[in-house]
Amino acid sequence: MSTKERIIEEALKLFAVNGFESVSVRTIAAAVGVRDSALYKHFSSKQAIFDAIVEQSIERFKQQYTKVDIKHLNSDNLVDSCMMMFRYQTKDPWIQYFRQILIIEQFRNSKIADLYKKIFIDLPIAGQKSIFDELIQAKVMKDNDAYVMAMELYAPFFLFHTVKEEDETLEKYLRKHVENFMSNNLIDTNE
Repeated sequence: MSTKERIIEEALKLFAVNGFESVSVRTIAAAVGVRDSALYKHFSSKQAIFDAIVEQSIERFKQQYTKVDIKHLNSDNLVDSCMMMFRYQTKDPWIQYFRQILIIEQFRNSKIADLYKKIFIDLPIAGQKSIFDELIQAKVMKDNDAYVMAMELYAPFFLFHTVKEEDETLEKYLRKHVENFMSNNLIDTNE
């Protein structure tokens, strides 16, 4: 791992535990094992490090979303896709740290509050809406408001992003939620 990558990773962890404001460039440099001057060769400021963390986090989300095969979604693999994304958002160490930073800092910084909303609310709902729009157009889903359906599907997942819950029980209920959602919104082709 390069020094630049180590700086980003250590800053991510420090920001998640202590908050952005409480962590100095000197603290980040010490965690990486370099002098402040060496850190400044890679980043002009603490904000630049944070911006790199945001950029990487968004890229990681985009990569995860590409794993969903929209063209071949059906009631079975939509459930699995929802569960895959939930596990990613709650189990991936990078995303866990990133979410912690945003949760801590959203009350201190309106730009971070906007970023939190964009990444953990707006992007997932917009992604699901576009999937539902395609499924409605293909006459697989009922012709309801795709945005409202996306909110309905995503809300319980978002709710459990921020709390510790027994995995097995939670996954069982979230899976049941998606199955129920699908049975209420898919067009019955057997009619």
